[in-house]
Amino acid sequence: MAGRFFTACVAAVAACAPANASPWNRDDGGIFLASTANYYFSDPPQSKYTRIDSDTYLELGLTDNWMASGRVSYGVSITDTAAGSFTDNGVNEAELSLQRQIQRGQHSATALKISGVRSGALSIDAQSGAPTPNMEIELRALHGRDLIASPVKVFATGEVAYRRRFGGDADQVRADVLVGVEPSRSWLVLLEAQSIISLQNEDPGFADFDLYKGQASIVWRKSRRWSIVVGGRKEFATRNIAPGVAAFIGIWSEF
Repeated sequence: MAGRFFTACVAAVAACAPANASPWNRDDGGIFLASTANYYFSDPPQSKYTRIDSDTYLELGLTDNWMASGRVSYGVSITDTAAGSFTDNGVNEAELSLQRQIQRGQHSATALKISGVRSGALSIDAQSGAPTPNMEIELRALHGRDLIASPVKVFATGEVAYRRRFGGDADQVRADVLVGVEPSRSWLVLLEAQSIISLQNEDPGFADFDLYKGQASIVWRKSRRWSIVVGGRKEFATRNIAPGVAAFIGIWSEF
């Protein structure tokens, strides 16, 4: 079914982007696992910043209406400045989520999701890592629907989230739009626009930034259980952080 393949694809994109899941919950007892390697590069005027990330994302269908998920992202960064080269490593983000299916029809679905997030010294969002580990809570609404059934399958999702950041960083509103085109059962193209908007309520000296980025990826479904994804991401506009670009490759499996 297009809906099941769509669910797996969008869920895996969460390993390398803020969009964290699909409005279509995984079936009861269903498991999805995504492992992704990312290379990120940013070249602001005073320094150069590169980072290699390893991301793991897991989904588990609990019932027909409930789904749990978890994600861990670990990175190694190198910053080159006039004063020398500096290397850092650690957890970008670790996240646990619970999702409730609100509505599911033949061609559309709606869900609500709550997540607990631990952000680290490194970050998947440009160079916005916290100097010390920080806890966050996010509430997200997701809606998706099939747009065209033939001659190619086209679907779209929209998401909006509020993220409460403890420890002094500014709270955020996040919005994501994804369009998927499935020309055949073996291939899928995903196009995504993402935004992070600060509420600018940070304590003095803490993180406050805006970020707008786009992402494109191609998925090859090798078999019913295994898929390979490659893609890239570009940060088009930012405030208070330097933009960058990224490339990624991943392996998805479902059971």
